[in-house]
Amino acid sequence: MTDTLHTKEETPSRHSAGHTGDHRVKPIRRKRRPLRVALITLGSFLCLVIVIGASGYAFVNHTMGNIQRISVGGLVTAANPSTLDGQTFLIAAAPFGPTGTSTEAAAQSQESNLIMLLHTNANGTGGGALSFPGNLLVNVPNVGIEPLWDALADGGPSVLVKTVTQLTGLSIQHYARLDFNHISGLVNAIGGVTVTVPAATEGFGYNFVKGSNNLTGVTAIYYARDTTLSDQDRLLRQENLVRAVISKIADDHLLTNPVTMVHVLNALTSMLAVDSSFTNSDIESLATQFGSLAADAATFVTVPTETAGTNQTLNPALDNQLWTAVKDDSIAAFATSNPSTVTPQAAP
Repeated sequence: MTDTLHTKEETPSRHSAGHTGDHRVKPIRRKRRPLRVALITLGSFLCLVIVIGASGYAFVNHTMGNIQRISVGGLVTAANPSTLDGQTFLIAAAPFGPTGTSTEAAAQSQESNLIMLLHTNANGTGGGALSFPGNLLVNVPNVGIEPLWDALADGGPSVLVKTVTQLTGLSIQHYARLDFNHISGLVNAIGGVTVTVPAATEGFGYNFVKGSNNLTGVTAIYYARDTTLSDQDRLLRQENLVRAVISKIADDHLLTNPVTMVHVLNALTSMLAVDSSFTNSDIESLATQFGSLAADAATFVTVPTETAGTNQTLNPALDNQLWTAVKDDSIAAFATSNPSTVTPQAAP
């Protein structure tokens, strides 16, 4: 049996020695078979990648489409709307519904009073965040002098936008509202965050130790909404929680990783509302731009104020410099020259 098989294998070789044409055809056919298999496999893989990519894009686009849109007046169209560079966002977090409406009792609870301007530099290399004390006395259009956080209760996001624009002279392109009641999902989606507490405290029955504290979704709410703290201290905590979330997303590049991006975007849909002109493409562009930045690319400062009796008012000398710094993309330089304005990373 062995000799027979050996003879059949040798026969084509002896035959092909006398017929050169046959010798050329058969080996070529055998060599092309692995090549065809490879091409078919590669083609199938590429088709699979395209299908997955299209499905992923559709899913992300659908997820971003679920982020609630709000009709907001007073916003200014960007000079170059194709990019989010050089734009200013007004971010608020208050105990109001997504449309800005609220009961009087909820408006005066002040458990969540974050009001912040987030600015991106025109060159796309970073930016800064300006936090306003919620009890800062300002002139609210058509209302008069009252605390800044009351502007939302008076007329919703549109009135707040007009108030901050009048206060600073800055153009605001977009508005976003954060709901700290749902921030737990985002904190869990990014694997928790770390904050620093200068002294041991207790909130909602949870003990925060002096120094570093690793927060989960639930403890992040305890940290941000502790009603035993003063309004200013609670505001500092909320600012630091936002900074911790931003730093975690940037450091771990969670918005450039397809898997983590889906989790982050899913969590954002329940806690975020944006103005109606903020498209899915804008959100995707911002996520892509932000995902490529380092955590220290943004400078966090608190708007300088003066105390008059029990009231807080603007500090014109420093604030005018700050508004100019925003316009000139030089918030970091302002913070370096005025270190007392830098938002402390250790909140009470």
